[in-house]
Amino acid sequence: MIINEEMAVTYLDRLDVSRYCKEWYFSETETAKIVGESIFTSPNTDDETRKKVRSVYDAIHATVRIFQPLNVRLWNLLFPDWKKELENVSVDLIVGFPEPNDATVEYDADGRCHIIFDLVCWTKYIGYCDMAQLARNLLSHELCHVLLHSHLAGLTEALEGADYQKRLDAITFDEGFAHLLSYDAKDIDMVDWQSKELLTVFGQSREKLKSALAEQDTTKQGQFIYEALYGNYYDKFACMCGMLYLAALWLEGGDIAIKTALNEGYMDFAGKAAGQ
Repeated sequence: MIINEEMAVTYLDRLDVSRYCKEWYFSETETAKIVGESIFTSPNTDDETRKKVRSVYDAIHATVRIFQPLNVRLWNLLFPDWKKELENVSVDLIVGFPEPNDATVEYDADGRCHIIFDLVCWTKYIGYCDMAQLARNLLSHELCHVLLHSHLAGLTEALEGADYQKRLDAITFDEGFAHLLSYDAKDIDMVDWQSKELLTVFGQSREKLKSALAEQDTTKQGQFIYEALYGNYYDKFACMCGMLYLAALWLEGGDIAIKTALNEGYMDFAGKAAGQ
């Protein structure tokens, strides 16, 4: 991966970062397009904030530099050339995004993937979690998406298309894999996938996915698509159902079962996950 740290270093060196306000990630991201203008927000420059940003910078920079994904055994099986494939992914360490945009994945005009970390936004996590572990978890999740879209023809188009059934298939597949390979910042064999809590989540998300698949009203379909992806972590029913379906496959058939599910692709995946 490529580390773009120029803006972060400028901030830490106590220099003016306003000259970066016209960078594409402040004006051409989806959030900026919705707002209709640059989303650059002048960061706090007091000594305490800079000190916190320095600690965040050190943790994230070290994690990216020696990146090792969670579930590396499965990564090596599913994406044997993942190191080479991710060589051109850019990790941008910046300041100036408004809350809550601590981590954003965007593609520039040349199609290069950028994982953008706003270090000021990340300071809110200090004292609550291990920064390096959080960064590793997030990178594992987002880079899994990058690899899936690279390996699965039509996945990106299905996610962005107008075909409701295909979108549900693609969301459940794409998010299911990314959540599985990063869940709880643990390797897959360190998670109790049959805990009462996760079995309850699986049952609830499965029922909602069944309802979503059966929905014919276009307005309600739009609401289902939103709730499949957004909201409280365990309420994102397509993400949870996809992840826990894959976990069930793994419990029964091991790593090779996950590889088989990947090879079979996203078509009809939502129906499989819903038990139909």
